[in-house]
Amino acid sequence: MKHLFLTLLLALAATASLADNRAVSGTHAIGNGRVCVYAKDADLTGIFGPTYSSPTLLTATLETPLLALEAATVRQSDVWAISLRGEGGEGRICDFVSPKGNLFVRQFDTGTPLRFRVELLPETRAYRESHLWAEAVPMRRASSAWRISVAEGVPFYSAYASPSAYHALLYTTGGARLEATQENGFLVLTVSGKGAFAVVFADSPEALDRQRTPRSAWSLNLLRRRSIRAWERTQRVLPVVDDPELDSTVRMISNYVLAQQDEGGGILAGKNYHMAYVRDQYGNSRGLLAMGHVDRARNLLDFYYRIWQKYGLIHNAQPMGNDGPFHCHEDDNTEITGYLVVQAMDYFRRSGDARFVERIMPMLRWAVQAQQADLIDGMLPFNGDETYIAGGIIPRSVMYHGSAEATLLFIEGNRHLLEFLADHPSQAWTKEEIDAVRKDTDACAAAYRDNFFVDGRLYLNNPAREEKVVYPPTRPGVCLYPGGPVGHYPVTYHFKGNLYFCADCMKNDTTGIEPAAPQRYSIPSAFLFPIYIDAQLFSEQEKCALLDEVVRLYEKTGRIDERNIVLGYDYGLFLYALAEYRHPLAAEIYRKMMDLRDSSLSWVEYYVDGYPYNTPCRPWESSINIAAALKYVGAQ
Repeated sequence: MKHLFLTLLLALAATASLADNRAVSGTHAIGNGRVCVYAKDADLTGIFGPTYSSPTLLTATLETPLLALEAATVRQSDVWAISLRGEGGEGRICDFVSPKGNLFVRQFDTGTPLRFRVELLPETRAYRESHLWAEAVPMRRASSAWRISVAEGVPFYSAYASPSAYHALLYTTGGARLEATQENGFLVLTVSGKGAFAVVFADSPEALDRQRTPRSAWSLNLLRRRSIRAWERTQRVLPVVDDPELDSTVRMISNYVLAQQDEGGGILAGKNYHMAYVRDQYGNSRGLLAMGHVDRARNLLDFYYRIWQKYGLIHNAQPMGNDGPFHCHEDDNTEITGYLVVQAMDYFRRSGDARFVERIMPMLRWAVQAQQADLIDGMLPFNGDETYIAGGIIPRSVMYHGSAEATLLFIEGNRHLLEFLADHPSQAWTKEEIDAVRKDTDACAAAYRDNFFVDGRLYLNNPAREEKVVYPPTRPGVCLYPGGPVGHYPVTYHFKGNLYFCADCMKNDTTGIEPAAPQRYSIPSAFLFPIYIDAQLFSEQEKCALLDEVVRLYEKTGRIDERNIVLGYDYGLFLYALAEYRHPLAAEIYRKMMDLRDSSLSWVEYYVDGYPYNTPCRPWESSINIAAALKYVGAQ
């Protein structure tokens, strides 16, 4: 997903498998919907906001060698305590974000002197000279203070320019101090004894000036206790789980997902991706509903509805809290639109909140009709950012083939929507439009087995659809020039067949370049998708047969895919299906899925030979997996 490349994954293939990844140091998220912080051990690996679609302002990396270090949550809240031991003795660090507002605090009480390298704009070094200003400022009762300003235009994700400027005040108290280095964009944080390091965000330098009185140690302790209580309140809705290990994991995943939810409702796709992806939000919604956070699941849909009201469409990923650009892929009329409809129907079945669904019905109407416009012979195409394509598991050349998953989402989402409309008539729809949806849904359902089942095997794609495609002259997405640049482009240009190149590669030598011969792809883990969305198109016998294929593969090879790469949620989908049919293998897969967690008790984007790879502390994978675990123990 998000342009992760298969060659990089395969380079890790020789890594030894880990029986239990909890020995692997994990990343945890701390946030309040306005300020978000990622931390790993004693390192602060990203601080940004508000809003969540903002560039990472700074990181702080511990340079002092230690004898021991251990990070743990305080009373299972999203306040973190780090115990350390060095040559000078023992110490403690405590991290938290204020329950409201724009403040992050790191408190110190250490016998060992500590030194951190603080890097400003770590992901956008080229912008330091022209877009970053840092100056030491006087601040009463502070041991040091720096004002940081970042000009409009710094990228906050990929090459997307931030639409506004950012301002922050960094200050220290007690035995902590920030000092300049000779390198532009770097500061040094030194700590001895008791003290604090704080980051305050504001909309302007003038607003920062009003923050020029630091909180006392007593005030910070009070604020920390309030933060702990605020997190404890979010856990009141969590299901009761007898198993202490699972109970702790549920609480941690609840914290991480809520910490990464912007105050407007969208949820980050992880540390690397400061946007809200539609596909990710579906898995997040399933996790939120399973954990009892029904109001937070509604906020997700409301986030998209507000964007749709403003722009009349939804794209592959949207910025949170600002008017920045959409992140578009090859075809945003398909797959993600189906997820929106299914997500809304899931929410209704759990909450019974017909009034809210009726309110967002104009957006759901748009989502259905966008898919209808892409139908060819009862099939929808691929979006282009599916995990299978973006992860290199299947080639991007399938883009215009029929997509089994996108088409199934269309069928299942529409069937539930039509049932809802029968009970709750909506002025958003005309009778003629509803009849057209019913006709298209029935046609897709009738043709589904012919389109995607070959000799009893389910395939992800059907090349026949491409035979009737009229290729658009341009599209956003990935350049497919052989050996060309790796990355996402707002515009690529049609070369030949299903090949699209960026502007630079269109000027290159194209002699002998031809589209690859089409073929079908069957990914065993994808067999679980119909069970996961409770597809009524499939009979129980067919679902059991698909599950049995994955079971046979696992029992033969010890894996659920034919490669050494598994997606972070593959075992979650497998466990969910096994739990649905009370399969005896469920206990083993539950254990295997839980052992994939790192020390933060969360799951990551990919695993290569069982080892975590790429984006840590992922809301999507963690939400899917925790929902599966709760289903397995009968807590949902």
